[in-house]
Amino acid sequence: MDSDVSSFVLELIAWENVTGFLNSNFTAALAGALAGALVAQRIGDRAKQRDAMLQEIRSTNAAIMVAFTICNAGLALKKQFTKDIYETYTAKKAALREFHRRRAAGQQPADLPFEFQADFRALQMPVVPIDVLRTQVYEQISATGRPLALVAALVGSVSSLTDVIHKRNTLIERFQKLGPEGIAQLPAFYFGLPYGPGHVSTEFSDTIESLHSLNDDVIFFSELLGQDLMAHGNRVLVQYRKIAKVKKEKISAVDFTEPRNQGLMPDAANYTDWLKGFPNAAQQGAPADAGAFRRLFPRFARRR
Repeated sequence: MDSDVSSFVLELIAWENVTGFLNSNFTAALAGALAGALVAQRIGDRAKQRDAMLQEIRSTNAAIMVAFTICNAGLALKKQFTKDIYETYTAKKAALREFHRRRAAGQQPADLPFEFQADFRALQMPVVPIDVLRTQVYEQISATGRPLALVAALVGSVSSLTDVIHKRNTLIERFQKLGPEGIAQLPAFYFGLPYGPGHVSTEFSDTIESLHSLNDDVIFFSELLGQDLMAHGNRVLVQYRKIAKVKKEKISAVDFTEPRNQGLMPDAANYTDWLKGFPNAAQQGAPADAGAFRRLFPRFARRR
């Protein structure tokens, strides 16, 4: 047989085999199996995405409650102790300045002593789950931006407040051990005024100012963190409900209306400089759309 003819016959046989294979029941079954596998994979990815969102919701709720606990501890400390300590101290210090003004103006005897009652109440820093909160926000949820900065600010505030309370307690112990000569200088030590030839100690005065401001920092940062976490959780919840088609899950909500009415909540105007670092804070937290969620959870993204 001619070689060209042989080649043509072989090619024809091969093509007929291929077309026969493509038209066979085996090919149809294979295509069906492949399609089924793709559907199963998509269902599996969707289930993983749903489970990841559900875990995110639950972890966020847990973090909200821990932030709420820390804020409540700060509010209790302020209500029971620091607010009164600071306001009474500030008023007495103003009265001492007026006392000195009147003495310098000759409006009262030069040997008239300034009488005051020192507040030597020892304080104890509340035990707060700050390490738990740090782990929750940094490792267990996908919040980004301001919530992460708030945790760092809160951790620092709790640590500094603990140090200030310890410092104040130490100074009080020192004052209580003063001898007769030291007692005469107690007003100067207590209010941070000059004493002796060119001496001045503002240690105690500084602790009172720091006690007031750091207590407010703990309250402010923990409350704001709770608000940001609620916003984060609600955005995830929207996406979860689209996938899971259930509405029983919800994001925890906290309300500080009562302490705000009692004048215990810090004024946000005192934190303007800090807040300026997050001009788009309203958009912090969980993503607003499914595309953004896929960027945060790429391992659960649907394969194209």
